[in-house]
Amino acid sequence: MAFVIGAGLIVLGGIAFAGAMELWRAEASLEALAQGFLVPVSLILVGGFVIWMGLRGRGE
Repeated sequence: MAFVIGAGLIVLGGIAFAGAMELWRAEASLEALAQGFLVPVSLILVGGFVIWMGLRGRGE
């Protein structure tokens, strides 16, 4: 179950990253870029953490 949730968060982070790239191409302000890239990075990190915790739980 952790793999499905983690993979879903990573995919969602990838989609959000595409949106952040649109902000970059549109030459948005620095604040908008920071907020735009914070969400995808957070989703990808949390997704990886969920997968890692799933692996740790499986090993115990």
